[in-house]
Amino acid sequence: MNTSKAVSATLLVLLTSCATRSPEGNNAHELELELRQLQTTQRVFREQNTVPQVFNFPGHGRVTVREITLDGFPGNEYLRCRFHYENRTDKPVVQSWVMLDILNPAGQLVASQATVCIIPHPMAIKRGSFVMDELRALTRGAHLEPGWSWRIRCVAEQQQPVEPLDPPIEQDRWPVFPPIKIKNRGQNDWIGGGSGYNRDGNGNRVPGGRDR
Repeated sequence: MNTSKAVSATLLVLLTSCATRSPEGNNAHELELELRQLQTTQRVFREQNTVPQVFNFPGHGRVTVREITLDGFPGNEYLRCRFHYENRTDKPVVQSWVMLDILNPAGQLVASQATVCIIPHPMAIKRGSFVMDELRALTRGAHLEPGWSWRIRCVAEQQQPVEPLDPPIEQDRWPVFPPIKIKNRGQNDWIGGGSGYNRDGNGNRVPGGRDR
């Protein structure tokens, strides 16, 4: 009788332990669900946001989005936007600011990231020229709300006429020297015999039996 009671108690403990999940198991299950939810949201985002997308900003230029994706992991999601800026204004552009905004369903700004488009040496962005760059902006949970969105903004600084120097720079301030001609060392070499030759002023071989 005592043996049967002991066996029953042991089975009860085993069944109870199998039915109860450990805290680590619960956390892993929740993370798996969040990851699946993110993957579903990423798939929907790709279907709703095809590229390329062109945004024109009169007086500032054009931004063409080449790639826009929802990346990251649960708790740290962000939009990654690859684009190029084109100067379509009537003047050269010194620099252009391009911004990626994250908006909640009410159209309010949740997060924003900006970059400055410049040519990496001292010259302006000419008309029709391109500058490529990438932006990443955290969604801060906005992507979990139906109706959230994103937008592109652009502000360009055009090149202004340069004020002339007063007094002006002297044009003939530095002397101009004539070019220096370096002669070949063997230009006066002479080889005797029937095939003898000299060299002309350019160093080329010319027929002859005497030094010139």
